[in-house]
Amino acid sequence: MSRQAAAQQLRTAAPAVIEAYRAELQRLGSPLATRDDAWQQCRYQAQNIVAECAQSLETGRPAEVSGVGEYSRLLGAHRVTQRIPVSESVRAAEVLWEAMREAVARAAEQLPAEQRHSVQQEISTTFRTVTGARLYQGIRGYEEAARPEGPAGRPPGPSGLKEQADLEPQALEVLTLREREILEAVREGLTNRQISRRFEITEATVKRHLHNAYRKLGISSRVQALNKMFPEGR
Repeated sequence: MSRQAAAQQLRTAAPAVIEAYRAELQRLGSPLATRDDAWQQCRYQAQNIVAECAQSLETGRPAEVSGVGEYSRLLGAHRVTQRIPVSESVRAAEVLWEAMREAVARAAEQLPAEQRHSVQQEISTTFRTVTGARLYQGIRGYEEAARPEGPAGRPPGPSGLKEQADLEPQALEVLTLREREILEAVREGLTNRQISRRFEITEATVKRHLHNAYRKLGISSRVQALNKMFPEGR
């Protein structure tokens, strides 16, 4: 019994997971499953999420996949054209996890009994990380595509551009180097645990730095912090 066997079990279950995922989305009447164009995109994302969970299970490390953020952001923007609310993607993430639960439990059975619970928790954490990063970028893409260009459809004037350009430097000035580094890691979609490992600090210290950064920036959440620090997704 090994991680490799558990990962292979999860990979083998992937087609059934995707089938159950679509069936539930259809039952809910989600356009992500009832429209062929949207389902092709949705299935692609779901297949990659399951594959990343299996890879992380096999290696014991977070999966590193390039291009995911950019694709998710473009897909979020495309949802505006498709007239599919961004809330459908949020709901779909929960539906996918429910479709994966049984497969995750069976994969964990490939490991010694004392490891099964922790491995299931590990896969859950990986799932939340990879879906959270995709949702964040997708929501940003959706909001940017849905945002009016300016009065009467005109682009923002010089003063508006200047305010936007000045926003990041002003935010940077009030933060410590460590606070900026942690916000950069948040921007990458890392969890507090992953950030603590990267910088070799405790999760409590990560939370303290985030709290201090939020207070200095006058905001209360990760999304608000990133919008203020990186208004153009730089």
